[in-house]
Amino acid sequence: MKKMIANLASREKRVAVLENDVLCRLDIMPPQKRSTVGNIYLGKVTKVLPGMDAVFVDYGAEKNGFLHRDEIPSFQLAKNSDGKTAIGQYIRQGEKLLVQVSRDETGTKGAKLTGLNELSTESLVYIHGIDYVGVSKKFSNDHMQKQWRELAMQNKKTDEGLIVRTTMENESEAFFIEELTSLREMYQGLERKAASLKAPGLILERDTLLEMIMAEMTRTTVGQLVIDDFNAYLELKKWARKNHKEWEISHATGPQNIFSESSIESKVEKTNKKIVWLDNGGYLIFDETEAFTVIDVNSGKFTGKVAKETTLFAVNQAAAKEVSRQLRLKNISGIVLIDFINMDQPRHKQEIIDIVKKETAKDEKRVQVIGFTELGILQVTRKRTSPSLSELMTVPCPVCSGSGKIESPETMAFRLERDLLEHRQTDDEAVWVEASRAVADVLLGEKESYRPTLEELIGGKRLFLSFLPGATNAYSIKRFGTVQEISSAFE
Repeated sequence: MKKMIANLASREKRVAVLENDVLCRLDIMPPQKRSTVGNIYLGKVTKVLPGMDAVFVDYGAEKNGFLHRDEIPSFQLAKNSDGKTAIGQYIRQGEKLLVQVSRDETGTKGAKLTGLNELSTESLVYIHGIDYVGVSKKFSNDHMQKQWRELAMQNKKTDEGLIVRTTMENESEAFFIEELTSLREMYQGLERKAASLKAPGLILERDTLLEMIMAEMTRTTVGQLVIDDFNAYLELKKWARKNHKEWEISHATGPQNIFSESSIESKVEKTNKKIVWLDNGGYLIFDETEAFTVIDVNSGKFTGKVAKETTLFAVNQAAAKEVSRQLRLKNISGIVLIDFINMDQPRHKQEIIDIVKKETAKDEKRVQVIGFTELGILQVTRKRTSPSLSELMTVPCPVCSGSGKIESPETMAFRLERDLLEHRQTDDEAVWVEASRAVADVLLGEKESYRPTLEELIGGKRLFLSFLPGATNAYSIKRFGTVQEISSAFE
């Protein structure tokens, strides 16, 4: 059974999705990192990039957004376009246009934008700037798909795209016209608003968390929702009644944090750990980089009671299910490389692929399972629209700059020695150095046996040494001067 816990009462909004009491999705929205996906802005083209078939657009964010030629209405509606015409024929620097965020800023990259702006209801998606009709593949039969495609084609305009969703299948033509008219008028209202504003500016702001909750309720017929924000509770109750959702929705009024009360807080704290243990004793190691994510599968404590191949395959089976859950939970997107334990039998590899495909089918984002490489690494891609949990909840370590490693005492000590040697020909009598104890031990040698040699190498200067607090390997050359000056300052 699906259950959602929505913690919306504080500035940082959080929604947890549980399936059979297992945490499978966690959406966190800090106020300073609120998702802008779905927001529509009046933007201004700042730079045209012919070599990339794209432009940069100032839409009001710190970084300019990236808009590819394929996402520009004038290109999509150019009937005779062969795809080779220069982008400057479709859009120019300084031009103003409505754009929608399709992917949030992440790392050093600005947001990805589209000029094919989308509005939607539960039954119909309206896209402005493209001549297109799509019908859900989940319709009960081909005849119904064809019927709805023809109806959409008859009622759309040339510059409109429509996607008919599964819930439209049993609705009437009058309902379809009503939905289309409502979305069309909404977009025309946005255009009027944009005409009265100066670029850049926000035109439409989406409540992505409430939309996410509604989308989860749509995917499952029944479930439970507990929410601690009264206004959101009333809005969701009203929406559920209107759309005939058989969900049990309750408002939490107790003083305790709703996540703590539901025993979710401890699970949230574990989401950013690099190591994830499997029930059978195996474990996964997650290593996220800007380019891709690597997941290593290890047998760990699992030894099994049968042949080696069977034992390792059992670990891989469990890992395939857990990896699929963790991708959704950690919101890991882009390229994912999974290093399963070596499998000799091709049928075992195929079964792992089948498990990953089956489990990722539950994901709300598009996941593609590409297959195994010659080195036995499974390639997977997951659509990126927003930062991962680790990007939202953590910052790079100021000591290791996010690498997870710091320079050794030896590296720092020898660097300090080279820095001191650069001053060996100056007239100074002494130098004051601060260093961590581990760096100082390497610099001066056991029982400071290297001190006389070092002082001679740096021009006969006397070395005054004080210790930096903490365990970080570091040093600082405080000052050069006479023995009296350094001695006074040192004391």
